[in-house]
Amino acid sequence: MPKETPADIARLSFFVIEDEAFSRAATTRTLEAMGATDVATAAGGAEALAHLVESTPPDVMLLDLNMPEMSGTELLRKLAERGYTGAIILVSGTDKDTITVAEGLANYRGLNVLGHIVKPMTPDSLSGFLAKLA
Repeated sequence: MPKETPADIARLSFFVIEDEAFSRAATTRTLEAMGATDVATAAGGAEALAHLVESTPPDVMLLDLNMPEMSGTELLRKLAERGYTGAIILVSGTDKDTITVAEGLANYRGLNVLGHIVKPMTPDSLSGFLAKLA
């Protein structure tokens, strides 16, 4: 049985945007091990935007900041322009100062950024953010 989380994770939809295949798969496995049943993925910003046009916006996005072609910061700007109202958790291996600045800019643009996790993400680090959704 999955570990209990503060939010009913099985009722939430997740979207993992991560350019590194290993990290994308590991994040997906972590979410599924915690009880998530609706997890979509994208390997970059352009792919993420295309997915969002064709599907219902997810409840929670887990977004890497350091990606080729379109950075996570640029994707955050585009999400704000499109009026995305779901929760966002930044998951990145970049330095904390960069993550904090991106988080602040996203909040300034009206996005619902719950916070950030420095890679690697763990169930415990994610559970704390899901508690904010309860």
